[in-house]
Amino acid sequence: YYTPERSIVIVVGDVRPAEIIAALEQRLQAWKGSGKEPSTRPSPVPAAPTVLVIDKPLTQANIVLGHAGVSRDNPDWYALTVMNHILGGGAFSSRLFSSVRTKGGLAYSINSGFSATKEPGAFKVGMQTKGESAQEAVAKVREEIAKMRETTVSAEELSDAKQYLTGSFPMKFDSNAKIAGLLAQIEFFGLGNDYLDTYKDRIDAVTAADVQRVAQKYLSPDDLILV
Repeated sequence: YYTPERSIVIVVGDVRPAEIIAALEQRLQAWKGSGKEPSTRPSPVPAAPTVLVIDKPLTQANIVLGHAGVSRDNPDWYALTVMNHILGGGAFSSRLFSSVRTKGGLAYSINSGFSATKEPGAFKVGMQTKGESAQEAVAKVREEIAKMRETTVSAEELSDAKQYLTGSFPMKFDSNAKIAGLLAQIEFFGLGNDYLDTYKDRIDAVTAADVQRVAQKYLSPDDLILV
């Protein structure tokens, strides 16, 4: 799996490309690939909804609810990003935070997200709460997921989510290390050389109808696995 033809080298800083290429060729010239394509893995089969309890003598419960998600190249990724920000990815401004923590007082922390992977990853909600309030907290999470599917988000929620996602985007490349990581992701996931230029437009193009559509398509309350 770790072969030259599957590798990406990102260099960021006060360097000359010719010098870097020469140094890499000198250091890595003996590194040869196998010439064989890596074996492919079958797509994961979504597991049936279930409850898994790992009992420990603790007063706090660590909870994860989740089900199969999407791959990073899914054309709905930007709509999903906006939808998840409103649901649980937006920290203090999210619906889950407001319902489960602020209003319900049921969790110390709570968040949701879709994993960014080449193959279909997972959607999950994670939270920490008191053991005795775990069932009530889980019930409220299920309610918010159902609500996201059933009702259209407000204009204010949509606007706030877009402003945060686009306004905070430059923070992803405010250092050489972050630039290198972001460029690696762009190359690895095949996001295109125009990714940095088009990200804002793609987020701004998401409508309330898009948010509800992807919620209905990719959030499956009946398929949640609870740990």
